[in-house]
Amino acid sequence: MKKLFLCAVIAVFGLTSVNAQDQAIKANPIGLAFGVANAGYEFATNDSQTLTVSGLYYNISDISGFGAGAEYRFYFSSDEALNGWHAGPSVGYFALKDDFDTSAGFFSIGGEVGHQWIIGEHFLVDVFAGLSYIAGNSDDFNVTLSTTSVALGVSLGYAW
Repeated sequence: MKKLFLCAVIAVFGLTSVNAQDQAIKANPIGLAFGVANAGYEFATNDSQTLTVSGLYYNISDISGFGAGAEYRFYFSSDEALNGWHAGPSVGYFALKDDFDTSAGFFSIGGEVGHQWIIGEHFLVDVFAGLSYIAGNSDDFNVTLSTTSVALGVSLGYAW
């Protein structure tokens, strides 16, 4: 599994080397105060569109978990990817487990809107809001979840 992950990371960096000036890494520092760490890698797919691949770690009280997601962004205010007003679809998966080994898995599909600034040459600020449909279940409790979720966030990062 580690070899597969390493090959995927090398492929992503290899595919984006042509757009060396259109990449960013970013994280949401506010989430850390609540036990949620998430970070993402965003890269341009053309002059006004990007793809973000992200990971999430959740640890609140006796519940912990991980997640992964992807978001495709369309930038509207300029022909410069990574900078300006944006909107696009997102998908994700996350798994949670408590201290008693009770587990649950959830899929999400939705969209986000926001504005991202590149300040100076490299500093990045991303303010966004999103709406998602979340569905999942817990075999341990024989429970199924189907709901919507609203997200607000600020990410800080480094663009190159």
